[in-house]
Amino acid sequence: MGPPPMRPPMGPGFGFGSNGYPPPPKKKSKAAVFVLVPLLLLVVGVVGLLTVSRILKHNGDDSYTQPEPTYTATTNPTEGPTEEPTDPPSSAPITTEPTEPATTTTTTEPSTTRTTPPEPSDIDLVAKNRIYKTGVQKTVNCRESGARANSVTNARKYYNNILSCLVRAWPAQVKLAGGRFVAPHLLGFLGTATTPCGGNAPSSFYCPTNRTIYMDAANDIEQYKKYVTYSNRTEALAFLRADMTDTVAHEFGHHIQNMTGILQAETNLEYQYTGDKSLEFSRRTELQATCFGNVFMGANRTSYKITGQLKAQLDYLHSHEGDEYGTQRDHGSRAVVPRWANAGFSTRSPRACNTFTASPKYVR
Repeated sequence: MGPPPMRPPMGPGFGFGSNGYPPPPKKKSKAAVFVLVPLLLLVVGVVGLLTVSRILKHNGDDSYTQPEPTYTATTNPTEGPTEEPTDPPSSAPITTEPTEPATTTTTTEPSTTRTTPPEPSDIDLVAKNRIYKTGVQKTVNCRESGARANSVTNARKYYNNILSCLVRAWPAQVKLAGGRFVAPHLLGFLGTATTPCGGNAPSSFYCPTNRTIYMDAANDIEQYKKYVTYSNRTEALAFLRADMTDTVAHEFGHHIQNMTGILQAETNLEYQYTGDKSLEFSRRTELQATCFGNVFMGANRTSYKITGQLKAQLDYLHSHEGDEYGTQRDHGSRAVVPRWANAGFSTRSPRACNTFTASPKYVR
């Protein structure tokens, strides 16, 4: 029996307050506790998996190659000389000199076989993936959209602007990692969404089966309407912009994992274990998606203007999201989310996002 279908990875927001929405950040308040977007109900029952790029070809000590055909070169034995027939016996006695027996000489060239190297294990695919060796991401001079989440049309404009930047930012690194880059789809939905990864998903998530990012536009629109009435409206709306940007980038991080073989391998590993060890692999996956998303934001921080207030709200967001606000320890605690977000943002390199080799204390 094989592993179950990949569940759709949820977005970075996985907790909610008594009213179902996070309170806006309070000005200069370090003690405020923020609670994020509702926990996505894990959905099991995916019909069919997206077959990700074939097992990656690697270089150096961590090198993996596609299986090569086996060749066998063998020559047939040759027949040796046969004994000549003798004359029939005469009436006179004859003396026969002893003769050496006929010999058969067989010459066989040694058989040569080129062995097929084993395919990389699931743990190798997640821990030694070539994506970690693709270097610092270059900026694509992405600029923030001027649209705001005051309508479904404008919310979708905001999402799609970020998506277009991500689609330009990642292809070179996916190719260097041995994957095939395919741009994902993005759907801003209202209420619920029925997908190949399950039905009625309540919040933003990524479905690997159809390579689609599902964004909960209804929630962002509702938050916009609430925040626009606050006295600290500018800060509150900056928080919402940071949240929308971070969520799209995080879900795209799952798409990177999908194209490079990490997502399927991690699903297999989750299936091999039970209890917290299984949940630990889920946390490593989610924290890595956050790190990948922040690699992109760090690479484009100047053009996107992720400075000042917008950067402050992004930091506030990362320090107030975690499993403490949910019911299952499958995303990572608020104590470690900032570590991986900051690692991606500051280095702009996937090398900083190898959560699969990190100590368990950093993925708790």
